[in-house]
Amino acid sequence: MQKSLGAFRCPKCGSATSGGKNFCSECGEPLLIECLECGETWRFMYHYSFCPSCGAKVKNRQLK
Repeated sequence: MQKSLGAFRCPKCGSATSGGKNFCSECGEPLLIECLECGETWRFMYHYSFCPSCGAKVKNRQLK
């Protein structure tokens, strides 16, 4: 599990949002990425090429 993060900008609308939120409170954009192989999730701002949990190639898919 990742540590709680401070404020950051939404990738869609640019609004400041809390690190503890799963969706932007202004536009509803998902703020998590999910590994299609194992289901591990992480914040969109971590641009992993491979899942940190299982090592699978990451496809740029956000949770809905």
